[in-house]
Amino acid sequence: MEIVIIIFALVAGSIAFSSWENYSRPADPSHAINNYDDDENSCCVRKCLACGQEGEMKTWISNYITPKIIVITGFVLGYIPGLIFLLFYWGKFKCQNCGAIGKNSINAM
Repeated sequence: MEIVIIIFALVAGSIAFSSWENYSRPADPSHAINNYDDDENSCCVRKCLACGQEGEMKTWISNYITPKIIVITGFVLGYIPGLIFLLFYWGKFKCQNCGAIGKNSINAM
């Protein structure tokens, strides 16, 4: 149990330090507007390998409520199940047509 608490403290500490470092600088609105990157929306044109549909697909964990609930429940019930789920599904895209998760590739235009 102590190792879980130590790992949680290290992860939480690194996240807190990173956010403090990023947001402690003075805000410059023109800098933020000039460096806007559309990758923040987590959408891109991909092709589903299950159904063949081509189009924009969103990342599953970032854009849907069900995986967020599963991750939070996993962390509450025991840190390890939530971490395993998060690591397994991180960066996976969901097909809008058939609902397949992680079965797609970048559409080469």
